[in-house]
This record gives sequence, C-alpha cells and structure tokens, in this order.
Amino acid sequence: MIILEWWVIATIIAALTQTLRSAVQRQMKPVLGDDGASYIRFLYALPFAWLVVITYQQMTDIEIPTTTLWFWIWVLLASVTQIIFTVLLIRIFSRRSFAAGTAFSKTEVLQAAILETIILGVMVSLLTGLGIIFGVVAVVILAFAKSALTRNEILKSCFSKTSAIGLASGTFLGLATVCYKAAAVSLISDDLFMRAVYTGGIATTIQVLAMGAWMLIFTRQQFVACFVNWRGSIGAGFFGAVATIGWFTAFMLQTVASVRAVGQVELLITLAISMLWFKEKSNRIEIIAILLLTLSIVMVLLGS
Repeated sequence: MIILEWWVIATIIAALTQTLRSAVQRQMKPVLGDDGASYIRFLYALPFAWLVVITYQQMTDIEIPTTTLWFWIWVLLASVTQIIFTVLLIRIFSRRSFAAGTAFSKTEVLQAAILETIILGVMVSLLTGLGIIFGVVAVVILAFAKSALTRNEILKSCFSKTSAIGLASGTFLGLATVCYKAAAVSLISDDLFMRAVYTGGIATTIQVLAMGAWMLIFTRQQFVACFVNWRGSIGAGFFGAVATIGWFTAFMLQTVASVRAVGQVELLITLAISMLWFKEKSNRIEIIAILLLTLSIVMVLLGS
C-alpha cells in the first residue's frame, strides 16, 4: 500500500519533529531573540546529525560518500538559503500581520515544485500538481481562518510587508529543499540513506559556522545566550536533526514537491489535537480547508 512506502513514513516523521522543533524555538524566542532562536536549531542539531552518520557507518561498514564540486555548490547554496528562510520565519512571529505572513510562507510547496522543474528537470504528475495547488489554497485559508481580521483587513494585509516576508521565506525554503536534493544526488555513493544523512551533517556544519560567525559580529549577546541557555535549546537541535534526516531521506526517494505536500499532514494532526484534546471548535471555513487539505494529500499520494 502507498501509505506504507518509506518516503511517506520519513515525511510524516519529519513533519512531526519539525513541529516540535518550531515549538521549542517559539518558546526560547523571548530569551534568545530572533537570531538566537533561529541559531539553536543548527547549533544543537550538529552533534546529533554527525552521531547518526558515524553510527550508521559503523553499523553497516558503508564508506563515507565521495564529494564532488557540484555537491559543494549545491550544499552551500542550500545551507545559506535555509538560514535566510529561518530568520525570516522567526521574524514573522513578531509582526502584526502574522496570519498573512504565515499564509504566504506556505506557498513554499508550490514554489518548490516550480524550482524543482527548473533546476532538476523533474516534473510532477497532473494529479500531484493539482493536489499541491489545492493544498496551498487550503493552508492559506487556514492561516487566515483563526485571525480576527475582516475581509477588507485580510485583503489589505496581503499587500503588507509581512506578506512579502512570508512569500520570500517560502521562496528561500523552496530553493533550499531543491538544492539539498541536488546536493545529495551529486554525492558518489550507492546508499541513499548515507547520502541523505551525510548531506545533512555537512549542511548543519556549514550553517553553524556561517550563522555563528555572523552573530559574533552583529548579535554577539544573542550568540552567547544560545550557549548559556543550552538546556532549553537542546530540544530544538534534537528535533531539528531528526526532521532533517526525515526530509532528506524522503527527498532521495520522491520528488521534493510531493514530499513537502504530504508533509502538510502536520497541520491536520495539529488541528485534530486542538479539537479532540483541547476541545477547540472549528468554524465552517476551517472545516472546508481541512477537507481540502486532506483531499490534496490523498491526490499527491495517488499521483506519486
């Protein structure tokens, strides 16, 4: 059955742990600031990322992949664009038009599909493409559904600076995911999982060094705070490392666009918990969006 395929399992694990990582980052944001909350996902993911690489290599005796020039080009580009995405997303949390910014950041899946076609020459099926479009529409609706904005305020917020930041963050994330796949594919190794985790380890190392150097120069106080508050921050690293491994493994087995589209199942799980556990009620618009998102995921699965 398609739901038991490895890329689907890896995607669901990645989506769930990404949600937990984001929760830790939001919790630490008042203590660490925007840059600090962004940095801990890389800093504390580093030991976990390399622990997986070393453990897997020792257990299987598979050689460490041979790198190529294209690998370094792609992984450097992916690492930098992911840092930019993370910083932009954290900044959205502090802005007034939060719903609009979040909604536009969710267009990442559609942007990834376009970028994957341009960069890798990989096209999704018609059914998958329609599923991706339905999914983007659904998450945009959900982003606005909980806000107390009127129709005119929603339209106005769509042309706000926050919306531009959200759209840009979606572009950078879409570019990062496609470049990560291009990097992993460029490695010389017959083992897909080793390619995935090794790419993740290299990328995390680059991000720790690059963003760490930037923070030392411009936001040194936040940089120091990341180490002082390690107990509260380490969870972001652990969950971030697991999410990275899950995403990269899925990317090696399926198109980036399909993986990211199915990854939106985290929204359905979050909404289900809020309704069943916390007894929160959903309005008619939210229910329609939930059904549309569910349909989109099914379409992507069938089309893949």
